[in-house]
Amino acid sequence: MDTKAPISANSRRIARNTALLYVRMTVMLLVGLYTSRVVLNALGQDDFGIYGAVGGVVALFGILTGSVSGAISRFMAFELGKAEKRMEEVFSTTVFIQVVLALAVLLLAEGFGVWFLNSKMVIPEGRMGAANLVLQCSILIFLLNMLAVPYNAAIIAHEKMEAFAYISIAEALLALGAALATRFAGADKLKLYALLMVAVAVLVRLLYAIYAKRHFEECRFRRSKVTRPMVREMGSFAGWTFLGNGAYVLNAQGINLLFNIFFGVRVNAARDVTAKLDGNMTRFIGNITTAINPQINKSYASGNLPYMHELICKGARYSYLLYFFFAFPIILEAPELLRLWLGTVPAHAAAFVRIAMLASLFTAMGAPFAHAIFATGKVKIYEIVASATNVLALPLSWIAFKLGGNPEVAYWILVGATLAVFAERIAFTCIQTRLPFRKVIGDMVVKSLYATIAAAIVPLLLYLLQEPSTVRTLEVVFSSFAATALAAFFLGSTQGERQAILNSIKNKLHKNEKA
Repeated sequence: MDTKAPISANSRRIARNTALLYVRMTVMLLVGLYTSRVVLNALGQDDFGIYGAVGGVVALFGILTGSVSGAISRFMAFELGKAEKRMEEVFSTTVFIQVVLALAVLLLAEGFGVWFLNSKMVIPEGRMGAANLVLQCSILIFLLNMLAVPYNAAIIAHEKMEAFAYISIAEALLALGAALATRFAGADKLKLYALLMVAVAVLVRLLYAIYAKRHFEECRFRRSKVTRPMVREMGSFAGWTFLGNGAYVLNAQGINLLFNIFFGVRVNAARDVTAKLDGNMTRFIGNITTAINPQINKSYASGNLPYMHELICKGARYSYLLYFFFAFPIILEAPELLRLWLGTVPAHAAAFVRIAMLASLFTAMGAPFAHAIFATGKVKIYEIVASATNVLALPLSWIAFKLGGNPEVAYWILVGATLAVFAERIAFTCIQTRLPFRKVIGDMVVKSLYATIAAAIVPLLLYLLQEPSTVRTLEVVFSSFAATALAAFFLGSTQGERQAILNSIKNKLHKNEKA
């Protein structure tokens, strides 16, 4: 990988995979946004809030599983970058670990989860039976997702993004079908929707497993390939990433439960709307890092640090600018855009969305740095520092609510924690991968800052100089899109990147003329 030809081939592969993932996420974003509207209107704010709040109880168990999922993806991509590969050992060991963890989650969820729902949560009168069914369905979906992780990780590690794209699109369409069936059904809509989402999860996980088994020789569980050294190696890595993952899950789902306890299910509905919008956008931007991450792992494994540094800085800059492309007009015009999207907008949703978008700008930019740290395998100190920073958000939110603070306070606390972790990711990446800090400032910070300032001027003036209206919203959105695209091209990219984009356009036009 230290010659020009392989790097060129890797760049083409990244570009192709990124394009495939963006087709995937464009469809998923549009379908997902419409699905959220259908589900909210079908269930109503109370049942929609119940589904989000009860799902949050189960999501808390992601503290146990998320770190292992990250370790699986890292080890598979890392092995592919080595001369001597142990793919069968890695896959079989990960399946074994996931089964053990799935049993642990099942026991905890059926014990603590059922107790917490029935003893502590605020559920509208007459809906506890439906809430308990939602809990059981959420547990089953969570377990199915856990057991699919080794197969998903194999597809991504082998950079077979077309399969990942097609199956994900199928999942989004199936979820939309479940939402539409719920809307027009005469039965208890919350119960029906929960059961239909289980059916969707079963079908999708089968598709991932069938594809992986047919295309990758290592994707067959062999008990003899499960080795203690591999379990210890993965366990050590996952054990430290457990801290960071646990802090993230506690913040996201713990605060969701605090919303339920202090404010009731309607604030859960506002939070769930925010989570769905922000989650869809974050996954959309994550296509860059999904395409780049395997190359970051492989370049580190092969010792090609200069190429790794280029990937980190470009990935961070592109992720930020692309998220800003969508986030800035939403931040300005959140109330009207939510009304156009949902029809009925839960209270606090607009404020939640605005603050969450601000935090996610830095999350998007910091993602490649986090993955670079994981690629090194030296995660102990980083996870201790980052998780200690992140975990403060939950007790601080609890204190704020106890003192009479409004729900928005929790999101502002999350912004502060996100900024601190972003700075920590940059610092650890520079130390552990010998990434020059000057390169971070020049290649990422300065270009992103110039592009942001230039892109914000016109839409901000349109927003400030006009009264709220649908016309103003459309003007702000389209002017923001145009201004951000131009600013990203002229100020947010290097001369070489601009030339590569122009050459690509010229080649396509030339091919079309020949055709």
